[in-house]
Amino acid sequence: MFAETLAVAVPAFAWGLAQEATRAPVAERPGVLLEEGHVGSESCRECHAREYATWHASYHRTMAQVAVKGSVLAPFEGKTPAFEGTAWKLETEGESLFATPLSGGGKPLGERRRVFLSTGSHHYQIYWLAPGGNRGEDEGMTALPLVWHRAEGRWVPRKSMFLMPRTVETVQETGRWEKTCIKCHATNGTSEHPPDGRTTVAAFGIECEACHGPGAAHVARHVPGEAGGAVPPTEGGARSGDLAGAGKDVQDGLRKDEDIVYPADLPHDRSSEICGQCHGILPLATSEARETWKREGFTYRPGQVLSDTRPLLRGRYADDPAELRAFLDRNPGTLAELFWKDGEVRVSGREFNALVESPCYQRGNLACISCHELHPSRSDPRDLATWANDQLRPGMDGPKACLGCHAAYADPERAREHTHHASGSAGSDCLNCHMPYTTYGLTKAIRSHRISSPSAAAALASGRPNACNLCHLDRSLGWTADRLHEWYGHERPALEPDRETVAESVLWALEGDAGLRALAASALEWAPARGASGTGWMPPLQSTLLLDAYDAVRWIALRGLRLDPRYGEFELDFTLGLEDQRNHVRETVLADWLARSLEAAVDRREAVLVLPDGKLDEARFGRIFARRDEREVRLGE
Repeated sequence: MFAETLAVAVPAFAWGLAQEATRAPVAERPGVLLEEGHVGSESCRECHAREYATWHASYHRTMAQVAVKGSVLAPFEGKTPAFEGTAWKLETEGESLFATPLSGGGKPLGERRRVFLSTGSHHYQIYWLAPGGNRGEDEGMTALPLVWHRAEGRWVPRKSMFLMPRTVETVQETGRWEKTCIKCHATNGTSEHPPDGRTTVAAFGIECEACHGPGAAHVARHVPGEAGGAVPPTEGGARSGDLAGAGKDVQDGLRKDEDIVYPADLPHDRSSEICGQCHGILPLATSEARETWKREGFTYRPGQVLSDTRPLLRGRYADDPAELRAFLDRNPGTLAELFWKDGEVRVSGREFNALVESPCYQRGNLACISCHELHPSRSDPRDLATWANDQLRPGMDGPKACLGCHAAYADPERAREHTHHASGSAGSDCLNCHMPYTTYGLTKAIRSHRISSPSAAAALASGRPNACNLCHLDRSLGWTADRLHEWYGHERPALEPDRETVAESVLWALEGDAGLRALAASALEWAPARGASGTGWMPPLQSTLLLDAYDAVRWIALRGLRLDPRYGEFELDFTLGLEDQRNHVRETVLADWLARSLEAAVDRREAVLVLPDGKLDEARFGRIFARRDEREVRLGE
């Protein structure tokens, strides 16, 4: 089975794509520069063919790619939909890609520009264009304002995929890749590399050396004469001396090599910091740090103490070094963009920040690789595409993730006594209670990576959804407080009347800020929650979210609505203005729901604002909606 997967994982164009940027450098595009001991992932392939294949199948590899015909997801032909008055003519010439801006009438609005790079590939893909002819010296590539959405198979506005106000004027984001994306979408990126100030990377995407450290000394030890860099494979894809099938003694000899880092052999904190270099919030808090990074890149290398070179922003002033406190004073909106009120991180891609706040990390040995694996084991029955989704070890998407340390709860009766839910139910899954979906990113809710216990008081103080109500969407926080008091002796917090009687999901969706509304929309599409709460009462809430001022909220709400067969073909066009679709939502969704509700075809529960006669409780609905938190939200995922 693995041999078949290997053939798929390493297509014939892989070597050509890796070398194209080096062989044919383009002045305006970041260059590939192997220095500081970096030799590139192709140098790993000879001895570690299996690991190379699994890495090649991962989304880490495609964090950034040279944009050529074989590497992009979008069909580069014809033209895109018009967005804010501009469409784009797309062309392919040989392996190269080009885009030209067009008016609504098809007239060119600017010069044809080459598409240099792509970022992402798991959910959607962003494309970066060559700088315009009149660019300033400090400018760089420009992002195409539309992205290709993989699941939908269509072009959508880039800003619709990020949680930001729709009223924000579309910005071409010139230079953003060189200043921001390069830090985590490439290996060993440098913004202004001396002597000519050109942006350079050791590799586009996250390559082997990002996790194992520079490999020149390791290669020199084991492949004499090849310390200077990669050597192309033979026509069959392997090279002489391939050790992929070698005996365990040979492989162990390589593993003990002190010239390379093996994350699994490091202490749990050093191992996790390798992930944290990208999956953490480590701002360049001073002008000196920013200037140093531009010229030298990041100096951290796997196995070192991450905080020695880049301080981790913890989300609470008292926990942060002086330079970070000064940084936050200069940038007062940063905490709100990244953290809940209690300091827990609220955006995806920053899981290390959550992990380090967990008791299992602070008082135990929990590490990223306790649950995740960067290379699946030989006994893993899954295909590489399935593994690549979350790069989890087998079974780590359920209670098994916790039972390695909390073995007592492997006993079904003991687990039932602890969870107060039936064995095998969603409520008995440790992750749903202790790692709930309170992090936002990639137009969905993601599990928190701070391991904690449900608490009504904490939910009230932080504004963060609690695990109980993320599953029991039709219940109030008062109901949750009663259960936690009865089962675990929690002191019951004082709650205002609506928190006692109205379902938390309704309050999140109607009065919460845009980030909370996005999580509410995601909860309404989560299968365990739909099973526990019923779905007949949801359309009025979903229709309100479909009219949200934030495209990302509307996008998530659309997915949830489509789960109902009645609305499976329901569409929204995100290139149009919100007003253009308001009547479409009201007439299609609300009118249909009301007709079914009056026929007693849906649940009638006052907690979800459905009156006994089947009508919507418009008075309370409107009163709660009037309290909506309308502050602008930008979640910096």
